[in-house]
Amino acid sequence: MKKYFILLISVCALMGAACHQKGNSPVGPKQNAQCAEVLQQYHHADSLYKIGFIDSASFNRFIRSAIKLADENPQSDMAPEMLYKAGVGSMILAKSSITREETAHYAKQALKIFYDFQEKFPDHENAKYCYYQRGIVYDDILGDYTSAQDQYRDFINRYPDDSLAVQLKDYLKILGKDERQLEEMLDLK
Repeated sequence: MKKYFILLISVCALMGAACHQKGNSPVGPKQNAQCAEVLQQYHHADSLYKIGFIDSASFNRFIRSAIKLADENPQSDMAPEMLYKAGVGSMILAKSSITREETAHYAKQALKIFYDFQEKFPDHENAKYCYYQRGIVYDDILGDYTSAQDQYRDFINRYPDDSLAVQLKDYLKILGKDERQLEEMLDLK
């Protein structure tokens, strides 16, 4: 019992440290609790996903909480990371959806989260990857190759020296092509 109590205190301390705010304003118990809840929800949904189970209820709880954290406590160091992961979670839900309506709902949610991320955290290291993630949503989930191409090109134009830009330039050559077209391309070389 004592071992679990010490573990619980350690986890709470780590969560409090992860939830510290930028600047000089102290973190209150409400913000710590909010950060701890979001982190716990993320770990729960992610642990199930890692073993091959997509629990849409868990992902939805996490996504709602991460969005709320970014809205109510954007100065938390944890807010950008959790919001970005919420966008990825929405992509997972879109990809695993059975109906077209659900797929469209979660895809739109992911797109919105990645746009919001760039607006709220423009200087964060993941802001640039929002272009790439939106490109994946359009390309792999919605099959809208024109919009995907626009997102990938935005990334390439804004970050030409990034290693991902080189890969995307090559990928754009085959984007939207079916098997027959790809085979023809290979035969021409």
